[in-house]
Parts: sequence; C-alpha cells; structure tokens
Amino acid sequence: MNRKQRIALISPLILTGCMVLVFQFTTRVFGERLGWYIGLVIYWLIWGAVYPWLMIGLKSIGHLIRPQKLTIKIFFFVLFPLLMAAGYRFVPGMEYQKPSVGILILLISTNIGNGFFEEILWRGVYMTLFPESVMYRIVWPSLWFGVWHYAPGSVSSSGHVIPLMIGACVFGFYLSFLALKTRTIWWSIVTHTVGGFIMIV
Repeated sequence: MNRKQRIALISPLILTGCMVLVFQFTTRVFGERLGWYIGLVIYWLIWGAVYPWLMIGLKSIGHLIRPQKLTIKIFFFVLFPLLMAAGYRFVPGMEYQKPSVGILILLISTNIGNGFFEEILWRGVYMTLFPESVMYRIVWPSLWFGVWHYAPGSVSSSGHVIPLMIGACVFGFYLSFLALKTRTIWWSIVTHTVGGFIMIV
C-alpha cells in the first residue's frame, strides 16, 4: 500500500473530526442555518476540491467527471435511487424545512455542491486509488460517507442525525456501485444531485 492510499484510509476520521468542530464553530458564530451552510462551503473547498486535487490530480478528476452517454441500463441504475429519494420524502420528520425563498436557494445550492464535490471525494478518490479493492473502493468510503454526516447533522435542530447517517451510508453504497458499473462518477454526480432536488422541492 502506497503513501496516498494510507492517507486515504485515515482521512475520513480526520475529516469527520475536523468538520464536527467546524460546524460547531460556524453555527455558534453565524446561527444554525447560515453556519451550517458556511460549514458545508468549507467542506467542499477543502475536502471536496483541494484534497482530491492533491490525492489524484486534476487530470484524473477531469476524466472521472466527463459526461457520459445515457444508455437504457444506466437509465435504470439512475432511476432506482431517484425513486427511493421520492419515497424518503414520505418518512415523517425527514422533509426539509423551507420557511423562505432564501432558505430554498441555500438548499438548492447546497444540493449542487454536495452532488459535485462529495462524489469527487467519496467516489472519485477511492475508485482511483483502489481500483481493484471492493473493500477500499466501495465499503470503506460508503461507511465513512454515512459517518461524516454526523458533522452537519450534529448542529441541526431536527434531531434526526442517526437516520441521516444511515440513509447517507445506504445511498453511498449505491453511488459507489453505480460508479463501479459505469466506470465514471458522472452518473453518481447526476444521481446525487437530482436525488437531492427531489428531496428538497
């Protein structure tokens, strides 16, 4: 195992711990909603942009996010989690609160940021560094994708941190499976983003 692979295996623990502190700080200073959003922007910039750039390089990232042709098979792979996202909206207490247009805009921009940067981080980095390992390409990042959601969930007044983590973990496994089947993260970015839109609209 090389140095970057070892770093990739310990990074989720560092990421989660650091981001819990970041979210606690930003929400204390800016309030729950704005602090939550600022915490996510910090997460995207450091962990979703700089970290993947250092770990796999811009050329690999560009290759991973290149748009791909939609086939019937991929369509059904993408459709399944979107139907699940639609069903998730009917779980009591799991709907997003949208008290104003400003909050809706924040949620929409958050969804785009998460769909793009999280897929580069949690799918792209691991599929590039561990192309032959199911454990480190799929299982490890999917479990940590769920665990990391404790950080933003810990500052939410909704009190639904555990369901958020479990849902993210299951979704992470599916997105990793989708990336494996399509050999790209393009469709996981599309699925993550569209699934998020279904849940917030």
